[in-house]
Amino acid sequence: MKSADSQGLGRAEKAIQVVIILSLVTFALETLPGLLPWQRRALAAFEMFSIAVFTIEYLVRLSLARPVSKYAFSFFGIVDLLAILPFYLSAGFDLRSLRAFRLLRLLRVLKLARYSRAMQRFHRAFIIAREELVLFGATA
Repeated sequence: MKSADSQGLGRAEKAIQVVIILSLVTFALETLPGLLPWQRRALAAFEMFSIAVFTIEYLVRLSLARPVSKYAFSFFGIVDLLAILPFYLSAGFDLRSLRAFRLLRLLRVLKLARYSRAMQRFHRAFIIAREELVLFGATA
């Protein structure tokens, strides 16, 4: 039988998964031409909500990690940071022309990896081959 704490944690993880998926759908919908102003506002409001959720998740994970650097510099710590960083870096600036910067939001897909066994296997394979991948990337 699961404890109340683990059931609550499971619910929180499922809720975060839903927010991740809806955030990705929102990202795709924002690219559609001809959206009405109210539709753009609704998408922007959901983006703000998802950033708040992801920021809280990141801060909670940082606060629970011992040492903090273990999580902060881990694969998922970096993915979690890069998933929210574009929002904070672009606050107050018009960075619409920087498509690559906006594409960092797609890293939210990798946040789902934490909850998927197949993605966890992919992550382990990535860790095993990371030196070769870095070398390959540097020579490309």
